[in-house]
Amino acid sequence: MSSLSLMFVGSVLLLNGLGLLGVVGPKATAPVNVFIGSALVITVLSAVLSGPTSGSGQLDVVLGATGFLLFAFTYLYVAFNNFGSLPGNGLGWYCGWAALVSVFLAVVNFVRFSDVKFGFIWLSWVILFSAFFFVLALGQGWLQRPTGWLAVLQAVTTTTIPGALQLTGTWEEVNSTVVATVQIVVIAVFLVLVARSKATPPEPEMLRDTRDLELQR
Repeated sequence: MSSLSLMFVGSVLLLNGLGLLGVVGPKATAPVNVFIGSALVITVLSAVLSGPTSGSGQLDVVLGATGFLLFAFTYLYVAFNNFGSLPGNGLGWYCGWAALVSVFLAVVNFVRFSDVKFGFIWLSWVILFSAFFFVLALGQGWLQRPTGWLAVLQAVTTTTIPGALQLTGTWEEVNSTVVATVQIVVIAVFLVLVARSKATPPEPEMLRDTRDLELQR
């Protein structure tokens, strides 16, 4: 069930990334945020209720559920913001906190689970949450388009493909170096876009107060 949820998370990252790029409007992305956010909450409840009730097994289930809840609450928060056309600064600060939690989960995957592949994926998500924080909480509107492209790229490389490979039982065959390299390339592309965006004068519409931007993630 977690593999299926992971794959469908890609649809939300894709649409929210396209939202930041101005391809789709805020209210058009809100329904899928509700659908997937709610599905992730159900996945977590199912895993916790059916898993071990004590010991290290229970802790592993809770740690795994933490990651799903992190994204579930993000998507539900986005949906409320977009349906209600609310300011995005509160969501931005949530994303700043989520970036710190993502660092913790990356360490958990590297150290406790010995899962190098998802350790690198969580590090990649640290960058994504941090970018949302800068755009929404700190009003760095010039980062909006690079962040949109980062979400689109991660929709494919961190969720859709890994989820599909897990569903087909071939994820374990993927070398950790391949996953790490792909994520490094994605972040490198993001940094190039950031450099180009910062060097380009902002368009008139980007001069507005970016604290009122709705997060399209």
